[in-house]
Amino acid sequence: MMNPSVRELAEKQAERCRLFGNASRILILWSLSNRELPVTEIADEVGTSLQNISQHLALLKEQNIVSARRDGQTIYYSIAENEWLESCPILAKPLTGELTSK
Repeated sequence: MMNPSVRELAEKQAERCRLFGNASRILILWSLSNRELPVTEIADEVGTSLQNISQHLALLKEQNIVSARRDGQTIYYSIAENEWLESCPILAKPLTGELTSK
């Protein structure tokens, strides 16, 4: 029988993998790879609605993948210090090229 702590670790890993099973969430991380951005700019870069981006950001924030800071009425998002992302750098940066077309 499998050790319960190993099973719990596997469950957490599966949850994390489901979190990144959505292209929009990967694009959000790539948009934030070198800078912090407000929701409006993230939505422009990813090409989806503010509401959709806000929902994805809430999930990413809940899992401590992104962090937020308020400056006046604007909330800026950035990639959180996260050992899981450090061990999987492909999530934090695109493989090649730039996100925006020139």
